[in-house]
Amino acid sequence: MNEKNILRTIGSKINNIYSGWWVVLGATSLAILSGGLLNHGAAVFFNPIKRDLSLSSANTSLIFTLSRAQGSIGAVLYGWMVDKLGAKPLVVVSSVVAALGLIIASKIGVFVPFLLVYIVLIAIPANLGFGQTLITAANGWFVKRKSTALAIVLSGFTAGGAIFVYPLGLGVENIGWRPTMLYSGVVVGILGLMFSTLIRNSPVEIPLIERDFKNPDQNTQSNDLITDFSLRQAFKTKVFWFILFASTLRISAESGMSVHIIPIMVWKGSEESFAAGLVSLLYVFAVPFRLCLGLAGQHIRFQPLIISGLLSVAVGFLLLMLTDSVATLFPFIILFAFYEGSVVLQWSAIGDYFGRSHYGAITGFMRFFDTIGTFLAPWFAGWVYDQTASYSIALMTFTVCMLLSACLFAICRKPLIPLVKRL
Repeated sequence: MNEKNILRTIGSKINNIYSGWWVVLGATSLAILSGGLLNHGAAVFFNPIKRDLSLSSANTSLIFTLSRAQGSIGAVLYGWMVDKLGAKPLVVVSSVVAALGLIIASKIGVFVPFLLVYIVLIAIPANLGFGQTLITAANGWFVKRKSTALAIVLSGFTAGGAIFVYPLGLGVENIGWRPTMLYSGVVVGILGLMFSTLIRNSPVEIPLIERDFKNPDQNTQSNDLITDFSLRQAFKTKVFWFILFASTLRISAESGMSVHIIPIMVWKGSEESFAAGLVSLLYVFAVPFRLCLGLAGQHIRFQPLIISGLLSVAVGFLLLMLTDSVATLFPFIILFAFYEGSVVLQWSAIGDYFGRSHYGAITGFMRFFDTIGTFLAPWFAGWVYDQTASYSIALMTFTVCMLLSACLFAICRKPLIPLVKRL
């Protein structure tokens, strides 16, 4: 076969790739970018900003807690926007604004202006154009392989932590947090616009998606029956509220831990740069956990897997609380990584339970309820440390939240179909 025929064959195979997988590629790339530079990477800046702006731990926590809280408050609106406008325009606008926000924030030396810029120009676009928007974009293209597609995208957020957190820590240590934040803004702007070209609106008709299946008859639902709940219909099911409160509890504890994870490691005796390396390692381990558990979620119920993750992270919190050795951090990051891998199953379960047409609005409403926890948990952890010079009380509180969340997930069952559409 000559070179021209080889290229023609390769081109033909590329053209035959299901369009949904290109969306997954774009969404995953954007998830890596935002997960590393706009989400997990924020922990690297906690102590440097605290020192440079002469803040308490509680006030420094406010920068990150308010940014997370606005994401929950705005989640209903963001979900409605992605359902109505599609993901691509939100990604493009958010990439540009977040890039400018990071560059501007790197130049500010006063607490209140820094807080406002971080929330308005970094946190809002980070939540509007990434996160829930990318998950919704991928969810709209898949039915039977939904769990795999969402596992890949959500693994991107984790991979972003693995790829970017340690280099960010080295940057802060060697050139300072301000230049590191500025360069992060440049990277977000360039790569965000580049990867946005792969994002497309989901197909209107489900048969377009079914082309992805070699044997559609193996689908768990009938070939021509699709379950789709409106937001109002979802409200009427018990499982919606079980998932909502379980999600609120676990995300509250997760938010508190994520903001303070490097300060907690320093509290245990670690150096800041070493702690950043451990956080990167945590997300390295979390990537295969997410992929493997996402694949497993296609074949078995999600509850045993996500409950195992919640129990593992609860054990990790107890280890940190009850021991005083840097060596404890190594089993902790494995346990936390397993938890990070398991949470993908919540979002795929929501798609399986309630369908794809109103996925953005349903998940957005759930995220709205995270507001109180995502605000209070990190602030509470900072306040506790200011008062006691210890994170033990905060860690015990987070442990209880994870255990209660596990109990709620244990009683979740798939709701009855409210509406059947024949294609």
